[in-house]
Amino acid sequence: MSPTRTPIHMRVLARMFSQIDSQISQGLRVFPEVGIVVDVSSPTVRVPDLVITTAAVDQDEPLVRAEDVVLAVEIVSPGSELVDTTVKPFEYADAGIPNFWLVDPAPPVTVTVYSLADGNYEESQRAERGLEVVAPCELRIDLAALSR
Repeated sequence: MSPTRTPIHMRVLARMFSQIDSQISQGLRVFPEVGIVVDVSSPTVRVPDLVITTAAVDQDEPLVRAEDVVLAVEIVSPGSELVDTTVKPFEYADAGIPNFWLVDPAPPVTVTVYSLADGNYEESQRAERGLEVVAPCELRIDLAALSR
């Protein structure tokens, strides 16, 4: 059972979704809280706070295949910090999701960006006021605006 999300978590989630949705490249889609099948043999499903998928994803299906996900975003929550920072990133990397962001919603909001390299995530940047990335597409996120 997942812990209840705090108001700041929900605010950061909604505002990050809005910023990404307004900038997302053609051929990609952003979704909040959609289930990803990270291991078909178990089967194991994880629900990141946000995902960016290819446009090929079937929007009528309740779950998304990991191979259609180009970014998974986790916003750290009290009570699930260990899972958000260790278990989920390992499973996302093992499933081949090429990009992962870990968001700490405590002001000032920070984002740590990870890219998949040789089957593991490597930290490529840590941002506090603003985040600019080129993968999975060009995005600018005003981090200060996420918690206002």
